[in-house]
Amino acid sequence: MKHLIILLLGMMASSLVMAQYRCVENGKTLFTDKPCASNEAPTPPRGNNPKVIGDSANSAYSSGYGDWRGQVQYQATFKGQPVSEAHAVVQTTLSIDPQGKILGSSPENGCKMKGIASPGIGQTILNLDITLTGCTFSKLNRRLTGTLALYPAEKRSQFWIYAHPVDLLNPGWSYDIKGTLRR
Repeated sequence: MKHLIILLLGMMASSLVMAQYRCVENGKTLFTDKPCASNEAPTPPRGNNPKVIGDSANSAYSSGYGDWRGQVQYQATFKGQPVSEAHAVVQTTLSIDPQGKILGSSPENGCKMKGIASPGIGQTILNLDITLTGCTFSKLNRRLTGTLALYPAEKRSQFWIYAHPVDLLNPGWSYDIKGTLRR
């Protein structure tokens, strides 16, 4: 139990320190919670455009920034038991701009995503902080955190966001959304 409490406190603290803006100033990349000072449009990552599908150099999978799509599973559990009304496996699109803004949607279950991405451990991980709105199962309409992990050799990424809210009036809920995404 002690380890679970430490893990939950660590996850909550890490979401508080996540950068909101990715700025390039004097050739250096900075992450800050304030808008970028320059009015210049952000430049995409170097190399081929990350939205290019299937190039031989795998440059489309060299960065987590860009457009992603694939089947994603939405789940909720209450006191360890799956909630069938929340369960859905649906086509999802996700776009992460070079400054970290996230927009996405899953039209089949009505969910819309908006949030922020920041660099994770290594170049193949992005930390995600996403808020869902418009979901048919209304308890999914909430803030979730997680990762987008790149696997360039397999030409895929693994998307996973989750929430284990502390609700003293209605305890026992947890939510997770995961799937494999491709360009």
